[in-house]
Amino acid sequence: MAPLRVATVKNERNKIFMSSNDHFQLPSRGLSNECLQGSYWRMRLEAPEICRAACPGQFVHLHVPQIEGHILRRPFSICDVNDTVLTLVYKVVGTGTDAMQAIRPDAILDILGPLGHGFAPLPDDRPVYMLGGGYGCAAMLFAAHQAVASGKQAPHILLGARSKGDILLVDEFTKLGCPVEVSTDDGSMGVQGRITVLVEKALQEHPDALLQSCGPRPMLKAVAMLAEKCPDCSCEVSLDERMCCGVGACFGCVVKAKDPTSPEGWKYLRSCKEGPVFKAEEILW
Repeated sequence: MAPLRVATVKNERNKIFMSSNDHFQLPSRGLSNECLQGSYWRMRLEAPEICRAACPGQFVHLHVPQIEGHILRRPFSICDVNDTVLTLVYKVVGTGTDAMQAIRPDAILDILGPLGHGFAPLPDDRPVYMLGGGYGCAAMLFAAHQAVASGKQAPHILLGARSKGDILLVDEFTKLGCPVEVSTDDGSMGVQGRITVLVEKALQEHPDALLQSCGPRPMLKAVAMLAEKCPDCSCEVSLDERMCCGVGACFGCVVKAKDPTSPEGWKYLRSCKEGPVFKAEEILW
C-alpha cells in the first residue's frame, strides 16, 4: 500500500489534511452555484490540487454541509477543469442535492478527489464518439475539453435524453469545436428516439470507432450491445453506482464483471476503484 503523505494545505481552523498519492481531501472554496436549467445546477469550486491531478472520467466525493443525520459523502463526476477551477453539474433529486442548492459562493467545502479510474487516452488513428445520456453528459465535457486541449481532433458528441429540458451543455461542446448530435425520446430536440439511433448511424459510418459513454445503465447496456456487433469498435462505459466510501474500502458499489478463471464465471469489481469507467466487454450485463 502506498504511504500516506501530508498535504501542505490548511484551512481557517489550521487543520492539516491527509492525502494519498493520487487523491486529496482538501477544503475547497465555492466560487459559484447556479441553476443551469430546470432542476440541473452547476457548481464551480477553487480546487487547484484536485484539478492538477484529475483525469476525464474520474469523480469527487463531496461532503454536503447542513444535512443532519447524513454522514456519507455524495459522488459527482468531474464535469470540467479550467486551471484551478473544478466544475460539477448535479440534478436536484433528493435530500443531498436539494441542500446543495443553498450552498453560497465563498463557502468552504470538504471535498475528496480525484477518485476512480477514468477514460483511456484517446487514439490518433480512429474516430472518437463521446456519448452522454441525461446528466451523464457532464462527465463527457471534461473528456472533450482535454482532447481538444491536447491537440487531438475534436470528438463527436452524441447526447440523448427524455426531452429537450434534459439535454445539457450543448453550447459548451460546440464552443470546443465538437460536432454535436442530439436525440430525445419525445422528439422535442434533435432526432426522435433513443441515443442508440445515433450510435447505430455512427457505427455504420465508422465501425472502428472508439465509444466513450456515461449515462443510465440501460443506455450503457444498449450501447455495449451495439459495440459488440462491431469487432473493430472499442467501447468504454462509466457506471453510475451508489457509492459509500468512494475509495474502495466498503465494497458497497460493486458490479459484476466477467471472469473465465472463476467457477462462477464472474467476479465483483468496485465502481469507485476499478471504475467508474470500465471496458464494456468486461461487464456482466
